[in-house]
Amino acid sequence: MPSLKRTAAHLAVMNALLVTLAGSWANADTLSDAITQGQVHLDFRPRYEFMSQDGKKDANAFTVQTLLGLNSKPIADFSADLQFINVAGIINQYNSLRNGKTAYSVIPDPDESNVNQAYLQFAGIPGWKLRAGRQEINLDDERFVGAVGFRQTPQTFDSVSISGKPLKDLSIYGAYIWRIKNILNENVPSQTILSEINWSPSSFIHAQGFGYWYGNQAHSAIPGAAACFLSGNAQVCNSQTLGLRVGGVIPLTHTLKLPYDLSYARQLPYDGGSAAINASYYHLSAGLALPSVALHANYMVMGANPQGSYGFQTPLATKHAFNGWAEVFLTTPPKGLRSLYVTATGKIMKTQLMATYYDFQADHGAAHYGNELDLSVTHGFSRHWSAGVQYADYRRSSYGVNTEGAWVFVDAKF
Repeated sequence: MPSLKRTAAHLAVMNALLVTLAGSWANADTLSDAITQGQVHLDFRPRYEFMSQDGKKDANAFTVQTLLGLNSKPIADFSADLQFINVAGIINQYNSLRNGKTAYSVIPDPDESNVNQAYLQFAGIPGWKLRAGRQEINLDDERFVGAVGFRQTPQTFDSVSISGKPLKDLSIYGAYIWRIKNILNENVPSQTILSEINWSPSSFIHAQGFGYWYGNQAHSAIPGAAACFLSGNAQVCNSQTLGLRVGGVIPLTHTLKLPYDLSYARQLPYDGGSAAINASYYHLSAGLALPSVALHANYMVMGANPQGSYGFQTPLATKHAFNGWAEVFLTTPPKGLRSLYVTATGKIMKTQLMATYYDFQADHGAAHYGNELDLSVTHGFSRHWSAGVQYADYRRSSYGVNTEGAWVFVDAKF
């Protein structure tokens, strides 16, 4: 009986929303206004990428990403977002993980034409938003959930999500994901739940509690789906992650500031996941920042289980942004990963400079994996145009292979 009552309540709410939407859009002129008075967006990103991995032929890729979208004008607090994507390979001397060119180093940017985003949004309750459909989800710094914006094909989620502020300093977020379109343009059926609660009383402190339940529902292996070095069916890597995060910025003088971040999370099996999933995550970060220059020191531990057979994973993260742009550690090794790294950033007029140096070692057994240097120079010519050059060099000690990558890109947004 309770389940019938819940179903009836859900149907009643859905019916009320549909009646409101249908009544508002019944007038052809109103529907026309929603489209003609909406906003059209065009993003254009041509990029050259070079990748060299020991044991493989050097890869050269020139790809062009085009995003064309329409955000409708709201009608009775409803709006729609539709965005198409095309990724075209001009120079194709690389292994996209879809083109069969396995002799080359990997650059996971396959050709694609697809719907990138398509969702309906309701914002009729002040401070709250409800979205349903295919959408990008970027939570916080994307350490756990992100759209992988660096890749030419973003990661998007067929989902329903809600975000809001029940109190002045308190915000919450929740989502249910039934399908993931990954960076290889593969659809992964899913039963995934995301939840966050944030408390931000001032810039000095921000506290967060989070829970992510990742459930791959595929019947067989899908290219690009999250992996974890465990043998078994497609559900073997399914996990639940619960954690806490505290961060903020402490002013030391009028211009000098101290940003800090402390995070902890625990990962266990979920929805068919292996019993070997039993690992912890730590991140400690502190720095000194002036208006045009900053220095940050970080220590991140993607812990291993007691047997050294499973390392803490972040299956939905923007992984390129963490543990090196050479992407040696997109999947955490079975013996875990400890990263000690320092990042220096600077700004000269409209030019952004960044350098990061990593030292990697295992969490279980403490073997030294290797080191990496990442460099970046980007310049904003206007609010529509920017360009950049980036470089990554991973030197192996005991894990992976020597890997060198370089990127040259132009980004246009209209």
